[in-house]
Amino acid sequence: MHLRDNTLLQGGKYRIVRFIGRGGFGCTYEAEHVMLRTRVAIKEFFVKDFCNRDADTAHVTVATQGKKELVAKLRKKFIDEAITLNTISHPHIVHVTDVFEENATAYYVMDYVEGSSLQEMVKQKGALPEAKALNYIHQLCEAVGYVHSMNRLHLDIKPGNILVDKNNRVVLIDFGTSKQYDEANGENTSTLMGYSPGYAPAEQMGKDIKKFAPATDVYAVGATLYKLLSGNTPPNVTDRIAGEELVPLPSSISKITRKAIDSALQMRKVDRPQSIAAFRAMLYNTTEPNADEEVEVEVIAEETIVSVENTHKGHEYVDLGLSVKWATCNVGANKPEEYGDYFAWGETEPKKEYTKENSKTYGKVLRNGVFEKPKFLSRNKNVGNIAGDARYDAARANWGGSWRLPTKAEIRELLDNCTQKWTTHNGVKGRLFTSKKNGKSIFLPAAGYRYGSSLYGAGEYGYYWSATPYESDGYGAYYLYFYSDDADWGWYYRYYGHSVRPVTE
Repeated sequence: MHLRDNTLLQGGKYRIVRFIGRGGFGCTYEAEHVMLRTRVAIKEFFVKDFCNRDADTAHVTVATQGKKELVAKLRKKFIDEAITLNTISHPHIVHVTDVFEENATAYYVMDYVEGSSLQEMVKQKGALPEAKALNYIHQLCEAVGYVHSMNRLHLDIKPGNILVDKNNRVVLIDFGTSKQYDEANGENTSTLMGYSPGYAPAEQMGKDIKKFAPATDVYAVGATLYKLLSGNTPPNVTDRIAGEELVPLPSSISKITRKAIDSALQMRKVDRPQSIAAFRAMLYNTTEPNADEEVEVEVIAEETIVSVENTHKGHEYVDLGLSVKWATCNVGANKPEEYGDYFAWGETEPKKEYTKENSKTYGKVLRNGVFEKPKFLSRNKNVGNIAGDARYDAARANWGGSWRLPTKAEIRELLDNCTQKWTTHNGVKGRLFTSKKNGKSIFLPAAGYRYGSSLYGAGEYGYYWSATPYESDGYGAYYLYFYSDDADWGWYYRYYGHSVRPVTE
């Protein structure tokens, strides 16, 4: 039912490498752009229940005469969706680069994402740690919020449609059931209505989505987060209506996250958060204490993390036996437990408000030491990093000397060569990193992050910038993040205000 390996399309422009999988509306392949020698993904319009293929010619036919008109209509919408997706340039949404008709059907070409879906990740590893799951959902919310800003609903958000690349970047795919709405708030374009059991709310099952309602996608995002944290697919909404309940989340999951998921999975649309922004705000609203969570409180020996003998330019450091020495406190702080200041990536001063609009480096690439906005952002790569450049490195600009932001590699070195423990130091929650090489430690407070004019996640999460920009576009940079039960590295948008922990040679 699918194209054979090494099949050529577009007069030899593309070569099919392998069949990846089949959905209700099409087949997806890994392919090669022959002249450019680059990998791409190709989606072929092929409605599983209505289409047949000639094994020798690859020509697609409609199974019955009565379905020809419907298939022709769906194929046109498939092409229209490809044209729309070609106009989208967003780091968390798959980018369509080409569309064409051949073999009596249609194809569109996308960037190939090297990685696996969240569905595959949970299948292989089981439920994810809360911090890792929230990191993925945070990125997903950026993508879904962007889709909604275009008056479009995705309508098929689920772990299988969310890819994670080798840099922990989330990419939302498969807009086959998406809908566009016009300015009058009425349905404009749509494909054949479909749904994924467990992730579709009641109004989608009943095809009651004539008006733009982000709460429908909010349900799917909440269901996806539930799957990541529990390892279980939520019950189909019809079964929930009949009385089937969700399998309880693990006891380690925070009260805040539980409350957000419960709100997103409300049966009535009006009872859910009415926007992705509102849902994400619930995930990072830490004003309500978590009565279910027990946090270990201990006294950390002061000399373990602060040695007054180790100073450089008036600032103390700890030698963990690594390639660089790590400072004992954040920029803007005087003690290890103080949060300090927050910086947008590539900026050297704290701000009252952190937005895309006032970011100095968001959407820009670094060339010859200067950030500039390229003509074709998605096809340009960042060059180098900002470590030690006082124009962009908050550590160097504020502390001077040889102090600088750590690189991505140095953050990974810290993670690989230290044991970690969520603890409390002088009444402040954070993570203690203890060297496997010499037993010395640094304490990083869970200072949260700043977005807009607000502080989120203080006491729950830590986010620390590296000096390394994300390679594939001008939107992100790498960072260290942690939570009570996990710590890892990834990348995030440059306009958020994160902490800076300097290093020195």
